[in-house]
Amino acid sequence: MVRTLLLLASLFLALSGASIDRRIATSKKRLHATKSTYANMDRKLAAIAKQIEENRAKLKELDRVITLSDKEIAVNSVTLEEGRKRLAEIEKEMAALDRTKAQQEKRLVDLLANRYILEEIIRDKGIQTPDDVIESEVIRSLIKVDRQQLKSMQSAYVKTLAEREKLLAEAKRIEAMIARLQKKKETAAKEKERRRKLVAQLQQEKKAYQKRLERLQQEESDLRKTLARLNILKKEELERRKRQKSRKETAALARGDKLKVRTIGSSYQRQAVGHYRGPKTISPVGRAKVVKRFGSYIDPIYKIRIFNESITLKPYRKNAKVKNVLNGKVVFAKKTPMLGKVVIVEHKNHLHTVYAKMDKIAPTIREGKKIRRGYVIGRVEKELMFEVTQKNRHINPLELIRLR
Repeated sequence: MVRTLLLLASLFLALSGASIDRRIATSKKRLHATKSTYANMDRKLAAIAKQIEENRAKLKELDRVITLSDKEIAVNSVTLEEGRKRLAEIEKEMAALDRTKAQQEKRLVDLLANRYILEEIIRDKGIQTPDDVIESEVIRSLIKVDRQQLKSMQSAYVKTLAEREKLLAEAKRIEAMIARLQKKKETAAKEKERRRKLVAQLQQEKKAYQKRLERLQQEESDLRKTLARLNILKKEELERRKRQKSRKETAALARGDKLKVRTIGSSYQRQAVGHYRGPKTISPVGRAKVVKRFGSYIDPIYKIRIFNESITLKPYRKNAKVKNVLNGKVVFAKKTPMLGKVVIVEHKNHLHTVYAKMDKIAPTIREGKKIRRGYVIGRVEKELMFEVTQKNRHINPLELIRLR
């Protein structure tokens, strides 16, 4: 009895250890799958996401500049108003100085003319009688007085000119200050208008991103329904996913925009993902670049987890041939609303390969036809969506095929 209990305990520990090892391996794989967000995304989706992030950064910097401009304008608004008042006062003072200057200039001219006349009288008349002497002295006294007045008037005139120049310099400084502050206000207004346009552009980009994201979800949903109709994925499994989706569906809010997307938890991933253990086979399009990878990733815009059940391959050749990757039988070959032309091939051990978004299906391909590995099933101009399933599980296609 004791031996039996010990054996059971050992077996339990061994199974627990294996379970823990599997969990660790799964966690490592999931961690690796989420390292590069953009690498796991649709190419167009990644481009829009990158543009959104760049514009968000521009908008943040623009808001900072506008905030600083608004603060500076608020601080300088008092100075601006005082400057304008002082400029008005200077204009009045300048007008008064100009009047004074004109009067001083007239008096100076009169004094100079009077002095000239008196000096000419003395020179022309000469001294003949005692009265002439007295008259000459009087004239000389008048000339002396005129000389003193002239000197005083000249000094006042120079002072007026200096005050005028000082006022002109002050007016120029104030005008320059007003022009500088006004330019800052105009710049701030332009920045605000630029911000408004950038916000509008950002909203458009987010709408395009949301539309593209929803399309990708619809494409995967359409493919799952097609697989369910063919009993490749059991209908009850599809229903279970729908129930899980309704429980876990999340509203992602980004600047007031609401976007509902399917989120896949770890329990779904553990049950839905399988692994291919056999030897690798050929690529369906030869040498190609993976532009959308299999697995989960965190969406960079809405910060939600999304799971890709397929990969998207961009062939290096245009109008590339699409080839069957394993011996099997065609179970589906037709055009669909969301995925374009689709071919599904059934292989051994309940394995199915899905070739979607093709531009042409080969005329020899029909449902029920048995085809061998390497058989041309169609052509693709830009990108091929490739998926692998086994029973109710999705397999990473890169475990099955060799791209080089």
